[in-house]
Amino acid sequence: MIKSKITQLFIAGTAGLLISCSIENNENSDQTINELKDGQQVILKKISSLEKSVANLAVASKNKPAADNKKQQPPQADPNKVYNIEIGDSFTIGPKNAKVTIIEWMDFQ
Repeated sequence: MIKSKITQLFIAGTAGLLISCSIENNENSDQTINELKDGQQVILKKISSLEKSVANLAVASKNKPAADNKKQQPPQADPNKVYNIEIGDSFTIGPKNAKVTIIEWMDFQ
């Protein structure tokens, strides 16, 4: 009889403990869910802001004339220009009046 009362008391205590843990977990879960919802709202606002920026850039690029892009390109080198580079006392192989001179530089440090 005492053994059955102890068993019943143990079961009742365990059930009470489980219920109290469940209630505490629900409160923590509600708080966590609210924090997640707030975080999602912040993320959605940032995404909306980025989408507006992209849309504004798209509109601005459509309104910009194409001629501006050509002005920004660097000038092309003249392939027919002859460059006169003085060799001076540099070491050379081959004739001094060659049509093509290849210059090689080395640093032996």
